[in-house]
Amino acid sequence: MKKGMLSFLLFIATIAFLTPVEIMASTNEYYISNDSENVSKGMYYAKPNAKAKMVVKFTRYNTNKKVKKSLGLKDMTAQYKLSTKSGDLIPDFDRSIYKLQKVGSKLYLTSPVYRTESIYGPAEGYALKLYEMTANENKKRVIKDYIPSNTVTPYKIEGSKLFYVTYNKQSMKEYDLNVFDLKSKKKKTLKRLVDSFWIKSGRIYYTKKGSLYSMQQDGENIKKYKSIDYLYNSIGFEARSFGVTINDVLIYYSGRDGRYYYLNTNTGKSIKYPNINIYEGNQYIDYSSHSIIFTDKEGLKKYDSKTRKTKLIKRTNNIVYIHKVRMSAKKIQYIQGIRLYEVGF
Repeated sequence: MKKGMLSFLLFIATIAFLTPVEIMASTNEYYISNDSENVSKGMYYAKPNAKAKMVVKFTRYNTNKKVKKSLGLKDMTAQYKLSTKSGDLIPDFDRSIYKLQKVGSKLYLTSPVYRTESIYGPAEGYALKLYEMTANENKKRVIKDYIPSNTVTPYKIEGSKLFYVTYNKQSMKEYDLNVFDLKSKKKKTLKRLVDSFWIKSGRIYYTKKGSLYSMQQDGENIKKYKSIDYLYNSIGFEARSFGVTINDVLIYYSGRDGRYYYLNTNTGKSIKYPNINIYEGNQYIDYSSHSIIFTDKEGLKKYDSKTRKTKLIKRTNNIVYIHKVRMSAKKIQYIQGIRLYEVGF
């Protein structure tokens, strides 16, 4: 009897110990689901083409209940506390409200706390908290700052450095770009009054006053791209006319000739984007082969700029979301509902 009871207790202890390790296993992919209405219902992990398992469930809803707590802004900005019991689930059209990054054995994820509105135009967005979740499922807040969602990249971790934007104290229309050392817990502001930022090949790209710049991660060696005539503010009176692909390539609109271009950051040259579907942020552009992998309502497709032909890779009959592309292996991972799939091309 005692031997049987001991075996049972060891079994329970093994399950309790192994489950978090399974969640953080390196063979799993981590992703956020999006339905056809751009509503994110949770964070999942899975091996491609296998059953998905939920890590975090999203239950935040919009509400019109105003709150007195301020984000510290000096302009006239209203904050609305989010509800978990009533209203409509939050749509995430730009996939910047719920953001996920796995670093080693830790997961970093955002959670919306306040909905914000400004008198300066259609600037509705969300104030986000950033959390770190460990392999034993303990979750803690990483920084005290609120991160705005109206940006191309709310945050990005490179090594032990956390790069993120915060609300500028003078205006809700621009943000401050900061770096936070996850080890020393020290914060530094790299640039003030930027619209958006992203990181490609270890270099920071950011937009400010309608222009594109890049710099080193320490804020030095700033370069301005004169070939880009204009980029709208991310939350101005006009809709944002630029986006960033899943592998951080800039696609922007030129008002001079009414066309979209993408920027080759290796050469600094702008290349005409073909007349194919612009589903913002859901493309992969490969410089070496001059090909574009993208999605539309029909399915996954690949455009070859040399032949100017488009090939249907996988018919899905609705919008799916590209998760990862491995050009050398000729594999694409994409999200459909809560499932992660992989196909060859």
